[in-house]
Amino acid sequence: MPRRMIDTLYPTMPWDEVDNVVFDIGGVLVEMDPRYVLSRLFPGEEALWERVLQHTTRSPYWQMMDCGTLRLDEAIEAMAENDRSLLEPIRRFVMGWPEYRYIVEEGRDALYTCKQHGKKLYILSNYTVEHYERNVREYDFFGLFDGGVISSRVHMLKPRLDIYRCLADTYGLDVKRTMFIDDNPANIEAALLSGWHGLCFNRPGRLSRFIV
Repeated sequence: MPRRMIDTLYPTMPWDEVDNVVFDIGGVLVEMDPRYVLSRLFPGEEALWERVLQHTTRSPYWQMMDCGTLRLDEAIEAMAENDRSLLEPIRRFVMGWPEYRYIVEEGRDALYTCKQHGKKLYILSNYTVEHYERNVREYDFFGLFDGGVISSRVHMLKPRLDIYRCLADTYGLDVKRTMFIDDNPANIEAALLSGWHGLCFNRPGRLSRFIV
């Protein structure tokens, strides 16, 4: 049977039970609001926002981009294939959203707390290489990590179990002493099925109350 999430088993982080803490990026450490990004790129053009979202974040090409099976330029072309009038707006959104991302302070603070407790820190995230490398350049806290697996580098996506095995095998992790933090319930379910601990950071305060 799947394991229960760690914050239903313990009131606060059981530091003696966990050696490795694995973080997702989007929604946990760094976030972007697609509608806010579009409002900054195309102010007052609400009808255009919806069209761009349908062709980008709601399109299978977005996942293919994260999986590394399409390069960014290839994905942009594919997203605009049925409506060439959207090519430039899609390009501006796909390439420009990192300008409007922001740090999730609760996740960043949890990262520092785990480091202070001497835990090994890893990344497991669905992310394009280009945008991931920009995060590494611009946010110092990415230097705290001991390693990680980025989906577009290994051509696997969460919540498939193979990407969890990839991280554990690459770094020799004891899965029973590994905890994963993600904002997506399906990704946490996969972690539990892989024998990991999991915490679903899907509401404010959940992480800060647990990791103390």
